[in-house]
Amino acid sequence: MLPSKAWNSLSPDLYATFWGLTLYDLYVPRNRYESEIAKQQAALKALEELSDNSCSAITKRKKEKERIQESLDRLTSELHKHEENVSSVRRRLSREKDKWLTSCPDTLKINMEFLQRCIFPRCTFSMPDAVYCAMFVHTLHSLGTPFFNTVNHIDVLICKTLQPMICCCTEYEAGRLGRFLYETLKIAYYWKVLTFSLSLFVIQIYFSFHYFEFFFMKL
Repeated sequence: MLPSKAWNSLSPDLYATFWGLTLYDLYVPRNRYESEIAKQQAALKALEELSDNSCSAITKRKKEKERIQESLDRLTSELHKHEENVSSVRRRLSREKDKWLTSCPDTLKINMEFLQRCIFPRCTFSMPDAVYCAMFVHTLHSLGTPFFNTVNHIDVLICKTLQPMICCCTEYEAGRLGRFLYETLKIAYYWKVLTFSLSLFVIQIYFSFHYFEFFFMKL
């Protein structure tokens, strides 16, 4: 049980939600699914192109085709179920997000409490948990969770809590913490690149507009 002062900056609803979900609930590794499906389809095609028509070869190919087809059907079904689960969880989180932090009286310490009570204890459990923690933060951001400041979260993480956390880690825990940092900063880097690209686009539009304005004034 957390000390009573922790609930000034962290709601029981958010705490329970964080600890009750897994990476399976937030993230679908579509590239891995699609890569494996493509691999199985290629194997199936290779079998169909074999020219040995002896009885034993035909029987062996038939069994192998059935095995590959079963694997393909299973992968396709798993991908569909996984996507449905992630969509269902996201809809639920979208309904609940407005009450997670709005009732907390001390909003200035939200990220500190969230890191200490949720992120740091879990991100060192395992590599999937490390990725889950980064994805959960990304979900809070993408849902537009009231009173959750993503920039402040990264600032508190890097500038105020990371060094003492590293000093308390074992070798294996440090590796998991590093994976969490990698996933977190990868998302932040994507936002930076996206913002830079959008800025360039706006600048190009601005100068294009003024060029055409100048051009038509000369006519």
